[in-house]
Amino acid sequence: MGRREEAKPRKLVKKEMNISEAQPFIWQRLNKIKSNDKIGTSYLFSGPVGCGKEWCAIEFSKLINCELEQSASCSSCASCQKFSALQHENLNLVFPLPSISKSKTEDDPIKSINKEDYELILEMIGSKSKDPFYKINLPSARRITINSIRFLRKTLYLTSQNSSRKIVVIFDAHLLSEGAGESANALLKILEEPPNNTSLILVTDKKSKLPLTIISRCQQVDFSSLPFDVVRKLIENDKIDNDRATQLAMLSNGNMHLAKELASKDIDFPIEEAYTLLKSLTLLDQNTWRNSINDFSMLALRKPDEFIFKINLIQMWMNIALKFKYDRKDLPLLDSELDSFEEFTNKFPNANFFEINILLEKAIVALSRNLYMPLFILDMMISIQTLLKGKKPKITI
Repeated sequence: MGRREEAKPRKLVKKEMNISEAQPFIWQRLNKIKSNDKIGTSYLFSGPVGCGKEWCAIEFSKLINCELEQSASCSSCASCQKFSALQHENLNLVFPLPSISKSKTEDDPIKSINKEDYELILEMIGSKSKDPFYKINLPSARRITINSIRFLRKTLYLTSQNSSRKIVVIFDAHLLSEGAGESANALLKILEEPPNNTSLILVTDKKSKLPLTIISRCQQVDFSSLPFDVVRKLIENDKIDNDRATQLAMLSNGNMHLAKELASKDIDFPIEEAYTLLKSLTLLDQNTWRNSINDFSMLALRKPDEFIFKINLIQMWMNIALKFKYDRKDLPLLDSELDSFEEFTNKFPNANFFEINILLEKAIVALSRNLYMPLFILDMMISIQTLLKGKKPKITI
């Protein structure tokens, strides 16, 4: 074992990074709230994908209830350990679940789903406790159900013998608004009459999807993307060598979810993979379009996680292309792979990268809305063609 380490030396970070290093300004603000004993009843953590919002929500919950009552959670008292394991009796996690038509209002919605999904949720919560960037995401879940909020309302107003503060963390909070928005309306009633000794933390990548009535009742905490060095160190903590971690940090553009997924995939040249996907959406060829529509539609139906990853790859490529267009000095590690960006920017000098990225984001959102994906992808490809020319698309998707 010792010889192997000498043969393949790795520059690893020995000390695990904590949230105060990853999002220092946010954490200073939250620390001040705790030290001044001004803990609010509702917070809205919003920002880009993979910036550590969920991690911060869990760590803030832990800090609020730390038994040592210090400026930083001790991570060793009984309360901190339970919060770290996501098993504290006063911690309520809310996330998208499959709809259960026969479930009663008073039932715990997690216990009401089928056995396979229930076991998967328990496994996912365990994974989340070990990796704060792990995403709890059931394939069949499309929204935060009304039953989840009704059961939450029932449990929050019960008198607790535990003196610690009740915490509700709502992941993917924008999915409260899916469907008729009844879940959002039910949560609004809780926010209007908050239970005693309780804090709700809504976490979302898409704040604009939430009703203004909910946003206005929360203290807003806006996150920025993780800095390059933070992403690199976090990747190195997963025992990835410095050179690969550096490249993945550059490619991910501050998105730790994408960085981890890139690290887990068997893709030697992710930029080439992304460019191949992009060309399949932009080539003006009838057979290519037909195949692309079929391939992406089937992927969205059968492997939604893989569909999202491929869209994220294309977004990654577009972000790098935008940097390439305005400042190539920021891309020193990609010198051997810049030909594709040169080709693309020369072919589409007026491309609207920003709007194309928004369009790609809509493709991910379309999954949760059960849209007819072949038609959606066709409309998206037509709109991308228009945006590549710097024009405004006639089709609104």
